[in-house]
Amino acid sequence: MQSRISTFLLVAGLVCWCLADQSARADNIRPACLDMEEFDSGAVRVVWKVPLYQNIPDRFQPVFPQECRMTTPRSRMTAGGAVIEMWSMVCGEAGIAGARIGIEGLEQTMTDALVRVQFASGVVHRSVLRPTKRETTIPDPASELDRGKGLVQGGLGFVDRWRYLLLLPAAWLISLRPRARRRGIALCTCALIVGSLCGHALGRLPIEQKIFRQEAFSEGEAKRILQGLMLNTYRAFMLDTDTEIYDYLARSVSGEFLNEVYLQNRQSMRMDGTEGASTIIDRLDIKSIESMKGRQDGSVSLVADWDVYGSVSHEGHVHYRCNTYRAQLTMVPTEDYWKLSSFQLLDEERVI
Repeated sequence: MQSRISTFLLVAGLVCWCLADQSARADNIRPACLDMEEFDSGAVRVVWKVPLYQNIPDRFQPVFPQECRMTTPRSRMTAGGAVIEMWSMVCGEAGIAGARIGIEGLEQTMTDALVRVQFASGVVHRSVLRPTKRETTIPDPASELDRGKGLVQGGLGFVDRWRYLLLLPAAWLISLRPRARRRGIALCTCALIVGSLCGHALGRLPIEQKIFRQEAFSEGEAKRILQGLMLNTYRAFMLDTDTEIYDYLARSVSGEFLNEVYLQNRQSMRMDGTEGASTIIDRLDIKSIESMKGRQDGSVSLVADWDVYGSVSHEGHVHYRCNTYRAQLTMVPTEDYWKLSSFQLLDEERVI
C-alpha cells in the first residue's frame, strides 16, 4: 500500500518539482509556446506566448505554410511576464496535418519553443523546437497502428463477403469422402450451405467485428474520463484550505485510496511552490491508452501516457514547463462517476 501511495505522490510531486526547479535560472532558458487547436470547421486557433526579458530578436514569430491564412486579426496582451498573441487561421482543405511549421529567429536565441497541436479528432501532437532544429512537420493524426489494423480488417471483410464462394470448394472436398458419397453429395452440399446461411442470419456481424470486439467503452471515452480525473487531482492541491482540497480530491479519488493520498500529502503536494515560486497546471493531455482491460467488478485497469503543461511564476518571470508520464491506473465506477482507485508510475520525463 505504501508503495502505491508513494508512486502516486511521485507523479504529482514531480510536476511541482519539475515545473518549479531551476526557476531562478537565467532568463534565456525560458521557452516560448505555440499552441494550435483545430476545429471541425477547419479553423485553427493559435496562441503564441513569448516570455519577456530574454533578448528575443524583433522578428521572432511562427512561420506557417503559404496555404495558411489568417481569418481574424491578431490580439496582443502582456500577462504574467509574457507577451501573448492570439488569432485564427485556416490551412486549406487538408488542414494542419502535414503542414511544416517553424520559428523564425529561433536560431538567434538560446531558448526553445514548445509546439502543441490538437486536431479536431482530439489527437494531440507535441514537439520541441530548438536553435538547431527550427522546423517540424505536423503528422497525420491517423497512426500507423490504425492503418495496419485497417488493412487487416479490410482483408477479413473481403473474406466475409466472399465466404459463400468458398462453400462450393469445401462441399466438393467433403464429397470426396466415402461416407459423403454414400449419403449423397447433394445432401451434404445443401446442409453446408443452409447451415452457413443460418449462422450468418443469426450473427449479422462481419468477421472483423467479431475479432475486434469493443471494450466496455471506447479508447476515446477512456481518454476523456482519465483526463478529467487526473486534472482534478493535480489542481486539488492548488486550493487554500484542507477542506477544499479534500472535497475537490474526492471527486476523482475513491475510498481508502482517497484518505491515504490526502493524509500523507496535504502539506507536501500543495502546488504553491517554494521560495516565492508559484505553479499553475495549465493543461493535461492524455496522449495514448496502451492497454485497457475491464474486470468483473466493473473497474477498468489501463496503462496510459499523458503530458502535463504548467507555468511557474518566479520573481516576476514566467517559465513554461512540460512533463510526460506513463502509469498503470485503475478506474472504478461509483454511482454515476468514475474514480481512481490505484496508481503505479512506470516512467516520467521532463520535456521542456
